[in-house]
Amino acid sequence: MTRHSARGLGFLLKVTLMRPIVRYACAGLKNAVRICLMFSFAAAVHVDFTRADMSAPVKTLQVPGIKGDDNRVRVKIADYPWRMIGRLNRSGSHCTGILVGPSSVLTAAHCFWDKRQNQWSVPSAFHFVLGYEKGEVKAHSRIERFELPDGRQPTPSTKKPDPENDWAIAKLEKPLGEQFGFASVAHFNLLGLRDLLSTGSVVVQAGYSRDIAHILTADEDCEISGIQQSKSGLLLRHQCDATQGDSGSPLFLYDGKSYALIGIHVATLSNSKGESEGIAVSMEMFGDRVFKQQK
Repeated sequence: MTRHSARGLGFLLKVTLMRPIVRYACAGLKNAVRICLMFSFAAAVHVDFTRADMSAPVKTLQVPGIKGDDNRVRVKIADYPWRMIGRLNRSGSHCTGILVGPSSVLTAAHCFWDKRQNQWSVPSAFHFVLGYEKGEVKAHSRIERFELPDGRQPTPSTKKPDPENDWAIAKLEKPLGEQFGFASVAHFNLLGLRDLLSTGSVVVQAGYSRDIAHILTADEDCEISGIQQSKSGLLLRHQCDATQGDSGSPLFLYDGKSYALIGIHVATLSNSKGESEGIAVSMEMFGDRVFKQQK
């Protein structure tokens, strides 16, 4: 027997052994399709089901914004603070946002930018949905208006913001914060963050990632790799597993009891070593405006 014929016999033996498993699923299909289903089944048994319903092993996905191992875990959307986090939906795309007042949502400003038209979108095109999970929604509201860091609504001449000014506060038509609560902004000098982390507090990020867009997931202990001074304030460079869809997602400081908002994710860039790094605008930039929403 030649080496090639031996391989062929081995292949036929594998097909024969697995045929009872896939026969029901493949009833009425041609042999080629049966083989495809067989390999799909074989791959499926290796899926890591602890990873938020992903359909393939984490390392195979190679999703931009996932830094090393994928640390995202599914959370209970009815619990604090996850119930304050929602999806900002528009025409099949989405970002993440968080309630910061009875009718106010904090998110990334670029979520309102129409890349195709190269202009700002109309607010009424957006829905903010809370408690979203696999098609189920607890509450929702249209966006009435949104304001940029200068406190004004954009005009046709207003340019798309750079990362250091990439945040906006949206006004909802319904006061969803009265029912679901809203986030508290941290009260401390951000430059002392490392000291707080050394005493046991952790940074937590949560959002609706586009590759697993129908459930809310969180990175429950992500690293702050740097704090950078910009013209508008301090930026947080982070290693949270945040990808497309996570724009506007909150970064909390968790001390074991409560979650305090310290920033929102706005971009993923490559550092000088070619490594992926997340960028978040910090509470230093939006804190005063958020406090006004809560009075």
